[in-house]
Amino acid sequence: MRARVVIAVAVAVWTAACGTAGGGGGGGGARAAPRTQELIPEGEIAANASEASNALQIIEKLRPQMLRTRGTGSPTDPTGEKVRPKVYVDNVAYGDLSTLSNLNASQIREIRFVNSRDATTTWGTGHMGGVIHVIMKR
Repeated sequence: MRARVVIAVAVAVWTAACGTAGGGGGGGGARAAPRTQELIPEGEIAANASEASNALQIIEKLRPQMLRTRGTGSPTDPTGEKVRPKVYVDNVAYGDLSTLSNLNASQIREIRFVNSRDATTTWGTGHMGGVIHVIMKR
């Protein structure tokens, strides 16, 4: 019985070590930071500003999934209407998705999608569709 436990632990340690050994192709060297689906950083906004002049165009071009509807507002909602993300600018409620077109891309530091759970923790209830949080340059 004790030998089985030792073997099981050894296999678990070996499996974990193989999974985190950094394998998986690539020629080594420095890697670019992975692109996250929840964040559009300033550099990426600036690189696309010639083709997209406002926040809505930037999101449509780079992370359109941020704009999609999510679930229904309530299980008891008879209309079954999907909820959309709300827009916040520098932690202040700004409006619905259409207001993103009012924000000049050259003035934006970052755009971040905040899921409904984290949005509720940060800004309170009523964020079932999440939040698109735009941080402006100072």
